[in-house]
Amino acid sequence: MRVILFTGKGGVGKTSVAAATALRSAELGYRTIILSTDVAHSLSDSFDVLLGNEPRLIIPNLWGQETELSRTLETRWGSIQRYLSALLA
Repeated sequence: MRVILFTGKGGVGKTSVAAATALRSAELGYRTIILSTDVAHSLSDSFDVLLGNEPRLIIPNLWGQETELSRTLETRWGSIQRYLSALLA
């Protein structure tokens, strides 16, 4: 598994670059999920597909999700913490 994070100031193209990277990965046959925690939820606009808090298939091998970070952290912090501990161990 590979995790790629796109970070930076607002308006620099993080969503566009992340969407292009995810699309290319899926086209190459990699099972890919693109996840946005941005409150603006512009990922749906990038793919012209309504995305929500659960992964949705966009094209073969590509799923998208826009989540409310604060809500997700509240409900899933324990599993997130275990995953990150295993990932970074």
